[in-house]
Amino acid sequence: MIALKVEMIGGQAAAVLTPETLAALHLAVGDTLRLDSNGDGAFHPVARKPWTDDPHARGRAYLRRYNRSLGRI
Repeated sequence: MIALKVEMIGGQAAAVLTPETLAALHLAVGDTLRLDSNGDGAFHPVARKPWTDDPHARGRAYLRRYNRSLGRI
C-alpha cells in the first residue's frame, strides 16, 4: 500500500511522493501521474501516453494552448 502526504505548496495542494513510491509507480520528477477511475470511486494509475489512443489529441492540445496564448495578447 502506498500512502501519500498532501501538503500546500505555493497555494496549491500537492501529493508528496517518497523515492520508493516514485520507483514503484515508475515515475521521475517532472513526469505526469495520470489516474483513471474504474466507476466505483476508486482510482488507479495509468501508464500510457494520453495521445496513443487518438493520434490527433496531441495536436489539438497544442492548438488549444496556442489559441489561449493569442487570446491573452
